Amino acid sequence: MSGVSLRRAQKGLPPTDLLPKIKLFAIFMRGLYAVAVMLHLNNKDSFAAMKANKEKKTVAASDALVLPQVVDTVWKILVYDKPGQDIISQLMKVNELRECGVTVHMPLLADRQPIPDVPAVYFVHPSPENIKRIGEDLAKNLYESYYLNFTNTIPRSLLEDLAAASAASNTTVQIAQVYDQYLNFVSLEDKLFTLNFNETYKLLNDANATDRSIDSITENIVSSLFSVVATMGTIPVIRCPRGNAAATVAAKLDQRIRDHVMNSRNNNLFSDQSTLASSSTPPSLSPTPSGSGNVSVRPVLVILDRNMDLGAMLSHTWTYSTLVHDLLEMKLNKVAFEVDEKGKKIKKSFNIDANDFFWNKNCGNPFPQVADDVNTEINRYKKDVEEVTKSSGASSLEEMDPNANAETLKYALTALPELTDRKRTLDMHMNIATHLFQIISARKLDAFFAMTESLGKQTRASVLEMVKDADKQPIDKLRFMLVFYLAQEDVAKEDLAAYEEALTAAGVGPEGIAALAYLKGVKSFVKMAAASNSAAAGGVGGSQGLTAGGDLFGKFNKLVEGSGVGGGLENLISGVRNLLPSRKDMPATTIVQSILEGNTAGTDAEDFLTFDPKSPRGASGSSMLGAKSPGKVSGNSNFAQTSKVAYQQAIVFVVGGGNYLEYQNLQDYAQRTQQKKKITYGATEIVTASAFLAQLQSLGSK
Repeated sequence: MSGVSLRRAQKGLPPTDLLPKIKLFAIFMRGLYAVAVMLHLNNKDSFAAMKANKEKKTVAASDALVLPQVVDTVWKILVYDKPGQDIISQLMKVNELRECGVTVHMPLLADRQPIPDVPAVYFVHPSPENIKRIGEDLAKNLYESYYLNFTNTIPRSLLEDLAAASAASNTTVQIAQVYDQYLNFVSLEDKLFTLNFNETYKLLNDANATDRSIDSITENIVSSLFSVVATMGTIPVIRCPRGNAAATVAAKLDQRIRDHVMNSRNNNLFSDQSTLASSSTPPSLSPTPSGSGNVSVRPVLVILDRNMDLGAMLSHTWTYSTLVHDLLEMKLNKVAFEVDEKGKKIKKSFNIDANDFFWNKNCGNPFPQVADDVNTEINRYKKDVEEVTKSSGASSLEEMDPNANAETLKYALTALPELTDRKRTLDMHMNIATHLFQIISARKLDAFFAMTESLGKQTRASVLEMVKDADKQPIDKLRFMLVFYLAQEDVAKEDLAAYEEALTAAGVGPEGIAALAYLKGVKSFVKMAAASNSAAAGGVGGSQGLTAGGDLFGKFNKLVEGSGVGGGLENLISGVRNLLPSRKDMPATTIVQSILEGNTAGTDAEDFLTFDPKSPRGASGSSMLGAKSPGKVSGNSNFAQTSKVAYQQAIVFVVGGGNYLEYQNLQDYAQRTQQKKKITYGATEIVTASAFLAQLQSLGSK
């Protein structure tokens, strides 16, 4: 790179020969691939060679062979800011960074010492502060060469600032690369991502917010959502409701994709390299196997507004992932809590990674079933350990003889890493399950969940009795009251006054009453949730196997003793068998189902706007925001077919925050369909109930 003219490049798509090895609709795997290539200095051939070499080593290990390196590893430094760290930490462990040649990784703002003769890979957000710090690193000549990667598109003005800084320090030739990576989001699971924003719902719904602040927020959302679409590698059809932040985001994203396709013909981020359609063409269609209609080969991006279902953010839940997120306040797959060990309070933290077999198996299961499976997996682990130790004549893994015969050692060495990792995983989930039980028991959350499952059966007397129960905590009473209020078609003024008085007497402060007052003002936005919750006599769906007056923990006489694999959950299992959640589609799932199945007539999605960035300008909702429905857009008869087009793949994105309850409900629907649907869920942030409640309280206090 010569002179002061810095040229940037955009990340490309995975090579064709690697695509079969990547789950095509798994956002986690696509993000992992992009980061791995970046750490190989954006050299896909080098990454492919490393991957092939690793696979050959894995095969050879079982035959006790040692293969030479296929490629020479380029050892390097990784420098990141907080957003970059959050992105990478969810995709790679330290040992995986090492496999990519990273010897040291450090924060951008840390006081770093010079490491000459070593290249440095930067992965940072394009901000004035970060560009200034990179310029300072150049001036100090910290590294041999600089591979600059930005989480998002670096603006022209900042690129010029970087060029000026490198020219001033005469280090332009040391800048080897400048890449826009389009990774400005955090992948949590194969089908779950977050933009990792903060308090988006409050910021977008604040009556005192200025147009400028709202526009800034929506621009940031669009920028990050474009990164998601670019990483997925295909241009989606966009559907959204009218007249809210979701519609604004959809319109801007449509324009952003169009601009990219028009201006990047030779460096397109999308796998379908075709440009905008030259004539009126409906979304790319192919006949369904059943011949019942048309199925788009492209995914649909459904952008929803949080106000469609506020109750989902506050409900008491009963599945494993929702409880871990709600009660342990899981953030970016990390949980931390205090445990008692030998009379001392010790804080423990756990990371749940994408390869956690127990989490992947049980994240959507009811807590009783999870407790049961912990016990099953512990017994399986003990049996497998016994087989390994018997083969070597030892009584435990620690007593295995290193001088045993080769065949015995070979078998043990093959099994030990997996057993050790499995033990660590089971220890972690044993700790988590035990702590969850303690919280559930202390806060009587089983009673709140049972009442939430049967909202339609609750009366003024039963609600007031719950609020006045001294054994229950104020925050849980308030959460239930807000969900109950949202689920009712109408609440009499005298009843509402009685509820507010009871909440105040129960210890709910003015801020809690303010949250209830705020919901009064937005009740019109949650008619969808209210209708859904009151449609059946059982409210949210009724509780199966729940006896009247039954106590979830009536059979549980003491807390689980021990937190290691050697402990047991038998008592816990026997105490929770009688309460299982019912399966009922939430409002978001109902909307997505109608869109995916191409049957929006008479549903809440009937009036949704449609944006197709591949269509001729003016043919989609981008220029017809005032039209009655996407099926009645004038000037393009092909778009009358939109509501009848079915999809196999969907990206569901919620503006204003989402949670694991909504995510799991969508995955439950996807799994039960005859032709399995693929649904990726994301939100501006994954919010706990307490954090979302704080936003409502803040809005109500203004």
